[in-house]
This record gives sequence, C-alpha cells and structure tokens, in this order.
Amino acid sequence: MERDYNKIMDDLQSLQNKEVEVTYQGIHYKGTLIGAGVAEIYLQTTSGQVELPMSGVTRIRAVPERKG
Repeated sequence: MERDYNKIMDDLQSLQNKEVEVTYQGIHYKGTLIGAGVAEIYLQTTSGQVELPMSGVTRIRAVPERKG
C-alpha cells in the first residue's frame, strides 16, 4: 500500500506546475497543479486557487500542450 502511495505522489510531483484536469466528485477542474499533500491537491485556475480533498478525486491527467 505504501508503494502505491509513493507512486501516486511521484506522479503528482511530475505534474507540478503543469496544466492538468482533475475530476472531483464528478466535476472537472482545469488549472495548473501548484501542489499536493497527503489529503489535498492545489490548483491555480482562471478564477483563483482551488483546494480539493484527495478523497473525492477520481482522476488527474495532464492536459496536452497546444502546438503553435
């Protein structure tokens, strides 16, 4: 179980300062991942900073960079 947690934290660290899409309780949030802790993740969105409890997060993915 600790190995899974470490992998998740490593994956989140690799996404830090990148544009991500997070699904939290069925709602999609898009912004820059500015941090992640044991219980929360922190996004900078167009409307401000958002703190989301990890317990409700079902997906985090990098947003593909636009070319051009």
